[in-house]
Amino acid sequence: MKKVYLYAYDRQNLGDDLFVHTITKRYPDVQFYIWTGVENKAVFKCLPNLKVIDKDSKWVRFLQKLRPSLVYRYRYALEDKCHAVVYIGGSIFYEYETWDIVSNWWLYMAENRPMYAIGCNFGPWRTEAYRAKMARIYAKMKDVCFRDKYSAELFNDVPTVRQAPDILFNYPMPQCAVDEKNVFVSLIDCASRDDSLGLSALDESYISGMAKLLGEYLDKGHTLALASFCRHEGDEKAIAKIRQAMGIAPDDDRVTNLCYDGTNANQMLAAISSASFVIATRFHATILALAAGRPVLPIIYSDKTAHVLEDLGYAGRSVDLRKENWVSYLESEENRKVTSQLDTIKEQAQKHFAVLEQLIK
Repeated sequence: MKKVYLYAYDRQNLGDDLFVHTITKRYPDVQFYIWTGVENKAVFKCLPNLKVIDKDSKWVRFLQKLRPSLVYRYRYALEDKCHAVVYIGGSIFYEYETWDIVSNWWLYMAENRPMYAIGCNFGPWRTEAYRAKMARIYAKMKDVCFRDKYSAELFNDVPTVRQAPDILFNYPMPQCAVDEKNVFVSLIDCASRDDSLGLSALDESYISGMAKLLGEYLDKGHTLALASFCRHEGDEKAIAKIRQAMGIAPDDDRVTNLCYDGTNANQMLAAISSASFVIATRFHATILALAAGRPVLPIIYSDKTAHVLEDLGYAGRSVDLRKENWVSYLESEENRKVTSQLDTIKEQAQKHFAVLEQLIK
């Protein structure tokens, strides 16, 4: 049996958890390992071929007490048992202030492991020094498959770099009857975001702009499902701010809260599939809405969304928080007329796994 050590964002974010579901279900005869907290055992308990290594277990705490370096040796020993190490995630190549330290980890992994990175984008980035160092690292890896053309073209001279549409374009969305009144609304808390994106300064305008738009939807007789994709990143705080800004009472049945807790992914996906319209701030709210064939208004807070929409040739309106180009209810509703042919996109999204599949099969 092939063994794969998996790296992924493990803070119970809907999009990243669906990445883990996708790769493990795609290869049921492969044994996957992930190093994470015990709370994620409940998140991934439906995946029989994924073994959660509890980083806070008694054994790990014993090693930590004995000698901290033993924890790293134990972890790397697990990786050594595996045929591949796969990092599956989105913005995993962010240029942090400490990018040189982070890139040294990537360099070590590229030189000492059969290392794959799939489903990702490059950036946000600022310096050529970072891009150049990552180019040298990518050349040492087995595969780097970006989800947008912009990222891939930054490294068009690196033979291990490829591009395919986002993995979740091909996620099997549930087939649901559409509630013609309901609007699914994905929110983020700008104030909780890394200041390198400049989002914290936009928090007030985001809340006021979104509250105004959603108020118009309520006035037109719609109901709203306010959705949190990730509690850790403050999405639930954003829901509370929006409700307060709109003056929505807790018992107002026109507005419901829908919060991902790691165990209710199917409920979240069904809510997207059954919505008559999706207003999507989360990157993967846009992707999953399109995958379900639902009309969507993308709210852009990062270039990663802009680049993917550009790759798709998306013809609808969008709101860029950095430009504060908010639209009215009528302008938003124009997106109901936009159709996206995704059959080819969904097929191409599977290519993220093409190089890894050569090893597995």
